[in-house]
Amino acid sequence: MRIWDLEKEYDAFVSYILEGREKKKQNVRGATETIKKKLLLKKDKALLEFSRKWDGWEDDYPLKLSAKEIRASASRVANTDLRVLKGMISNVTSYHKHQKGNNRVFKRKGLVVREEFIPLERAMVYVPGGTAVYPSSLIMGVVPARLAGVKEIFVATPAAGGKINPYIAAAATLLGIKNVYRLGGAQAIYAFAYGIGSIPKVDIIVGPGNAYVEEAKRDVYGSVGIDMLAGPTELIILCTKPFSPEALSWDMFSQAEHDELAMVGLFSPSRDHLKEVEGSIKRLISQNERKNVIEKALANNGFLVHYKSTQKAIDTINFIGPEHMELVGNEKEAEKLYYPGIIYVGPYTTVAMGDYYIGTNHVLPTGGAGRFTGGLSVERFTKRKVVVKIEKAFVEKYGDSAIRLSQIEGLFAHGEAIKARKEL
Repeated sequence: MRIWDLEKEYDAFVSYILEGREKKKQNVRGATETIKKKLLLKKDKALLEFSRKWDGWEDDYPLKLSAKEIRASASRVANTDLRVLKGMISNVTSYHKHQKGNNRVFKRKGLVVREEFIPLERAMVYVPGGTAVYPSSLIMGVVPARLAGVKEIFVATPAAGGKINPYIAAAATLLGIKNVYRLGGAQAIYAFAYGIGSIPKVDIIVGPGNAYVEEAKRDVYGSVGIDMLAGPTELIILCTKPFSPEALSWDMFSQAEHDELAMVGLFSPSRDHLKEVEGSIKRLISQNERKNVIEKALANNGFLVHYKSTQKAIDTINFIGPEHMELVGNEKEAEKLYYPGIIYVGPYTTVAMGDYYIGTNHVLPTGGAGRFTGGLSVERFTKRKVVVKIEKAFVEKYGDSAIRLSQIEGLFAHGEAIKARKEL
């Protein structure tokens, strides 16, 4: 991986990050548009064709799994692993259960505004598949949806060879989810966004995915709500002093192994430290079961950055707004970091623990979206309902000002509607 000099190569480095992100988007837009057009035309038939093509189906399986099939698949998970899944569910529940927004009443003379948070009715939790299995993402999506009070929760996940992964089935069973669909990729997003064929239309789609899933979510927003743009994973580590090259290497591997398009990087004030990390990466990479994926991610989107000014490094990371960030060294610097999707502080707070067992949500904004949104929460599955009532005294006090504003904006009927209330 290249070692960048932040002070001397700042513009080039930032361009490298931004251009890399844009390239990922451009490479998939045409493909997702083709998928959408075919789905709208051929509906269920297209969904089955895509499943045969990309998930290796030899038969046309029902898109929705039966309760019997879910139970049979879940039964293959050992009790020791069920306890692990239960432990994660417990931790995620403990963290999320106090997140729901508080109802409030705003009052002024002649005015009452009531706000309350009501749950969405239907949510689809997308669980990535492909070369890895993610029961953790199912838990991260379903738990806050249940706590919010969502009435119907659907789960969609790729099914290699038409078979659901036992750990996905087990997690769904533990959470009481009965609506599980063997459907993945951009086609799953479009199907649930529009209600294509036998697939129900939902109110919101949540969950991480590859670049195609992310692009499809971007495309359907407006027809359906989405949690955020959560595409290929990102991690930036900021060391304010040298730290274990081995631990840092494994942290970078842990995110690079998700996807060939994953972005991973390390900032350090010591060139010697960066070279030690680089050497550790070369030495340890052969020990990875997903070595090929990691190598491609590091080659395409990996970087090491040398900096002199800690503030310059912080400003750069804030500008990038990565999905995950680790801060090792001066923990007070966390106060200056605003835009990573989540910030893990201290030598023991590896991102991998956050992915599984801390309880915070690992469905997080990528591609710089952390600058304006946060991770998945209970609130995201609710809608703010606002009920307003004003008395005549309020119209008498502020009506003329409102009428004048209608005249300024050239909206005659607005003013007349207000005058009509004054005359009642």
